[in-house]
Amino acid sequence: MNVATQEIPLAVDMDGTLILSDMSWISIRKVILRKPWLLFTLIRNEVSGRRAEWKRVLASNLKFNPSELRYHTEFLDWLTGEHAKGREIILATASDRIVAEQIAGYVGLFSDVMASDGDFNLRGSKKAEALVSRFGEKGFGYAGNSIHDMDVWKVCGEVIVVNPERGLLKKIENTEFISDYNLFR
Repeated sequence: MNVATQEIPLAVDMDGTLILSDMSWISIRKVILRKPWLLFTLIRNEVSGRRAEWKRVLASNLKFNPSELRYHTEFLDWLTGEHAKGREIILATASDRIVAEQIAGYVGLFSDVMASDGDFNLRGSKKAEALVSRFGEKGFGYAGNSIHDMDVWKVCGEVIVVNPERGLLKKIENTEFISDYNLFR
């Protein structure tokens, strides 16, 4: 990594990147086991395209301990080093803000949290738009793990691939907009 990229803020995805799981699935399991009647609300919201709403329902009913999650330790160690150098690090996730803030507080490296909020699902192109609105095109780095992160990587100034899902590296290599990236397996 060069000095110039260390000077730009770094947005970090949560599910599959910072943590080695997906908080939506964790939330569904933990909440539906305790409150099975909420399943109908979740299905209704998903079918009607209101994903941010069902994420908020789950987050509002979820009880979990962030210390019990599995974190990507090599990447987290690297983030700790970046934070120690003074780099601004933002958690940018499609998970609900209620959950994201708990995890960000536990990790202790993030200056801010950008997340879904019950009305707005911060994923894919919407995440890209929000980050560009805040930092400008190419004015931030982004660490992610999924095909859904491609929209963000198109507009960021530094691409970091963490724990890539199956087939992602091949897709990245076949793009014209990503010529260089850092990789954490």
